[in-house]
Amino acid sequence: MKIAVNSILVVLLACLLLTLQGAPWMAAIIAEDGFKCGGSLITNRFVLTAAHCTGSGHLVVRLGENRLSTLLNCTGSKCPILGEQFTVDATYIHSEYSAERHDISLLRLATRVQFTKHIRPICLLLDPLFRNLDDHIIKFRISGWGLTQSTEHRYSHVLHTTSLYNIGRSNCYRQYPNNVISRDHICAGRASVSVCNGDSGGPLTARVRYDHEDTTILFGIVSFGHTDCSKATVFTNVMAHLKWIVNTVRREEYSQIRMLS
Repeated sequence: MKIAVNSILVVLLACLLLTLQGAPWMAAIIAEDGFKCGGSLITNRFVLTAAHCTGSGHLVVRLGENRLSTLLNCTGSKCPILGEQFTVDATYIHSEYSAERHDISLLRLATRVQFTKHIRPICLLLDPLFRNLDDHIIKFRISGWGLTQSTEHRYSHVLHTTSLYNIGRSNCYRQYPNNVISRDHICAGRASVSVCNGDSGGPLTARVRYDHEDTTILFGIVSFGHTDCSKATVFTNVMAHLKWIVNTVRREEYSQIRMLS
């Protein structure tokens, strides 16, 4: 089992050696009735998203995607980069998930992802010395295909990315006095900019320096916000759930190895 743990650490931290543009870890989660949520590729087999984004129905994941719709008439350099689609063969929801806490799940892909320039995993910082690093981040980045206004009725066809500021849990609680806001959460917002419907499950990231390298780290997963998208957004704190993530990936990868051996 020690070998399995080490292999997971290597996979999850391999992206520390890469300098990438854009969001090549961004995943579009699609249900039978269409686009459902965002997510983040964290290994060549697993996508991390919100628990409320998953259900009993059939799910597929698209990676390397910028547009949700494919342009039919395009030639040359103006053509969008076409993504790759993967079937989800297993879903793992945190055992203590509720509407307000532990809103986190893992999707296992039926086939392994071949990394390309446009499809790469995002980094999870597993070093326990940095477990509370999110408290010290001033500005985060968020990506998604969600509504750009709460009055809209269609998701964005183009992936949007913007910045949000860390507002702290005490300030967040003032905006959500009837909700549970704990160490399991990160709150971020910005005047005139917000996360909205369709952004659920998407990544909250920040660029940090670790081991003499600047890299993008996954800190949060879009969980919930105000119905009109006017307040700060509450994210599931990835750093607070690293043990569950690593144990789940390790257990399921190991079980597959045992079945195939």
